[in-house]
Amino acid sequence: MKRTVETLLGNRRPALGIREITFEVQSHPHQDSGCRTASEGILRPLRDEYQYALVMFDYDGCGVSQITAPDLERNLEQFYETNGWTPGSVVFVVIEPELEAWMFGASFQQLQQFVGWSHTQNIREWLIRNGYLSVGNHKPDDPKSAIEAILDLQREPRSRRLYEYLARTVSLARCQDRAFQKFRTTLQRWFPTQ
Repeated sequence: MKRTVETLLGNRRPALGIREITFEVQSHPHQDSGCRTASEGILRPLRDEYQYALVMFDYDGCGVSQITAPDLERNLEQFYETNGWTPGSVVFVVIEPELEAWMFGASFQQLQQFVGWSHTQNIREWLIRNGYLSVGNHKPDDPKSAIEAILDLQREPRSRRLYEYLARTVSLARCQDRAFQKFRTTLQRWFPTQ
């Protein structure tokens, strides 16, 4: 996730509709659950250095399932506001089910190109035939398993390069994922081009 966010903020500002910004991307040592339960430990020392903080993590792996991702975001944002943070200065983006969902947000062509897909079926058809994607859906229900199956079939290791490549090449305008839309609109509100 770190590489994806760094690539988006560093190389895709015009596509995101934001001005040039200074930013720092950190990973929590306890990954998704740490972002949910202990991100303040990372944010507090940076509070005077940065005006805004965006905390992003996958819903799968964060340790909750009894509330929706949007409700979890609201609860966490309210917690920070109640504990002295300026309203709107800390935003949580919880990706359902996980970051891999964004890889299917625009087109399968970039993914095919990256993995060197040479099968007679395109990736979309292969995903449908192998039960990873339902006909009529734009994204697999379990995007992480779908990506891993594609990479295994192609004997391509799972790497940060894939996330960086897709962050550089996919059409951001066509990505309709709820979490991505929140990510983009938050950045546009904080860092407008004008």
